[in-house]
Amino acid sequence: MNTKNIYFYDKSQVLLDRYPALIANEINRIESKSNNKYNFIFIFSEYFESYETTLITPINSKIHYIPYLNINRLNKLTKKHPPHAFICIGLRIPDILLISYFKKLKVKTYMVQHGLFIQHLTRISFLKHFASKFNHFMKYFIYSFHLAKLNQKPFILILNDLFTFFINGKGKFIDLHCAKETNLISDKVFAFDRNWDDYYHNYGYSHNQFLYFGNPDYSLAKDMLNNPIEDSICYICQSLVEDGRYLKNDYLDFLKDLSDNLSGRKVYLKLHPRSDLKLYRSFENENFILTRDLKNCNTFIGHYSSLIEVSYQLGRNNILWDLKNHIIPESYIKYSDYFTNSFSDLKRYLEDDIRTEFTIKTEMKEFLDTNCKPYFNIANHIISDIDLL
Repeated sequence: MNTKNIYFYDKSQVLLDRYPALIANEINRIESKSNNKYNFIFIFSEYFESYETTLITPINSKIHYIPYLNINRLNKLTKKHPPHAFICIGLRIPDILLISYFKKLKVKTYMVQHGLFIQHLTRISFLKHFASKFNHFMKYFIYSFHLAKLNQKPFILILNDLFTFFINGKGKFIDLHCAKETNLISDKVFAFDRNWDDYYHNYGYSHNQFLYFGNPDYSLAKDMLNNPIEDSICYICQSLVEDGRYLKNDYLDFLKDLSDNLSGRKVYLKLHPRSDLKLYRSFENENFILTRDLKNCNTFIGHYSSLIEVSYQLGRNNILWDLKNHIIPESYIKYSDYFTNSFSDLKRYLEDDIRTEFTIKTEMKEFLDTNCKPYFNIANHIISDIDLL
């Protein structure tokens, strides 16, 4: 039997349960009757004890927590389990380091789109973020060092380039000196659809590197539509505090105001996969309900989560809340029926203007009618690629 090792990376053990585990399980399902055997090596670099998760990785998996990714640890792992493919779920600094590492080993590399990407996200000031996320910055420092060492480039140059693009949000990735001199992107990119071509061109991808697999978030609509529509509100949580994009105290103030002003209404808080439950527990009651599922509500409130597009595609009442001292990317405004930062206006809208009849948009309808299977599309292509080796 021909055994091949497929490597996955995502930032935390919680995120491994999403795309990596689902892709691996789909590969197993497709190949269950073939002569090929796949082993899956999952790597993550952030561990959160407060997060509730039950890993759904296949039985033929090995999971490695490597808090500070470095070449020596990776060499030991790949020597023991020689890689045949590497898959990451984004183009963050650790993803780029691993892409570069596996490309040096002549291994096929893939990047999978995991949401509605934004060129740069608003973050709290560098000094405040540095004080609260010191380990986060130390990792970026170390990753930049290993990326420079791996590609024999000046460390200060690499560090400056990555800081300029990822932290300050300036310029295009393709224009960075290190990106011009070193191949830091994957061999192929799995994108939702052709609408993302220009976005990935900015990273240096060409048309022959694009593969389209559909938007997995749309699959959540299938489960939603199996239940009757509720006269309720779904607030879509994001990892704003967890990722250093919003101050904790400001976010707690917002949650308190949300809870107070929506008192008496049924509100689901749809948690993000990386949501720190400690932020939300004190607000939980019989009408303010924490959930991991996307509920079939008639009204949705959010900021700029990719799930806002799902509720928009389902034709629901979509409200974008303009957080204090934070910027909602302009590309998300088109998904809103109402845009506000006033609770009095919100209450008036909920009482007078919400719709009760909903029409599913064409894009979502086509996804549901064609029974698109995003994870199957990814798994099937990777299997075909690896079988050619």
